[in-house]
Amino acid sequence: MAISARIPNLADTAGFVPEVWSAQVIDVMQMNLIASNVVDTSWKKDLKRGDTINCPILNEPSAVEVTVGTPGAVQDIMTGTKKQILIDQWYECPIVIDDMTDLQSQVDVMKEASSLSAYAINKKIDSTVCALFSALSGGTGYGTDGSALTEDVLIAAKEELDEADVPADGRAWVFDPSSIADLYKIDMFVRNDYVKDGVIPSGKLGQILGSPIFITNNLTVNSTGNYGAYLHKKAIALVVQANPKGIIVPEPLKHQNTILTHALWGVLEMRDTFGCPILTRKS
Repeated sequence: MAISARIPNLADTAGFVPEVWSAQVIDVMQMNLIASNVVDTSWKKDLKRGDTINCPILNEPSAVEVTVGTPGAVQDIMTGTKKQILIDQWYECPIVIDDMTDLQSQVDVMKEASSLSAYAINKKIDSTVCALFSALSGGTGYGTDGSALTEDVLIAAKEELDEADVPADGRAWVFDPSSIADLYKIDMFVRNDYVKDGVIPSGKLGQILGSPIFITNNLTVNSTGNYGAYLHKKAIALVVQANPKGIIVPEPLKHQNTILTHALWGVLEMRDTFGCPILTRKS
């Protein structure tokens, strides 16, 4: 029955007919966050105080022919240069819930707000890592922005890391959904001839050319597509000095509570040759 057909026709607006709100909410669709899975987080143990981690760079000594009666030239273990990871990313996500809403709502709004606040911070951490993908390998990427991935693109990326003596263990592919759609058309991804568990029978993203695949919508936009990556964990460092921490700040004089999550971290490209950008078809 249409509201206009009620008798009396103002019964609804006058409040005689109550509104019933669902105890469920329409959730925010959250992206897959992949940063901690594909980059190096081990540097955190070296940061106790301060805002910078200095990372000395080892030299690459070379073997020299022995000359009897002549000492070999001494070579330094260090290069004299260092990488500095600055802890300069500090973000917060405050969400306010007034006392009346908290009291009257069928939904646990405090719990929902805490979850959303924490996710916003973790998404930002993830974004700062993904933003470094475009600079890997001196900014030289594989594929063409706006074009589908091909076998040649994947093989060329693997060849580059192989030639740079990058360890095979610890590598990963990071793609967006358009890339995964492209992979479904590539035999080496879906056929059991190439991989132990094909994507079609297992339903998993699985591996390609020996490295696991991670999918996210949190990549940095290029132009038409995004910057994905093929990289080793040691290519990028992520140091979270203050893990995402949620607190409830009571404000009784304002009759509200603020749910606040904040975090402090730093990211840095550590080994340029340990990764390369992969240009995707669609952002």
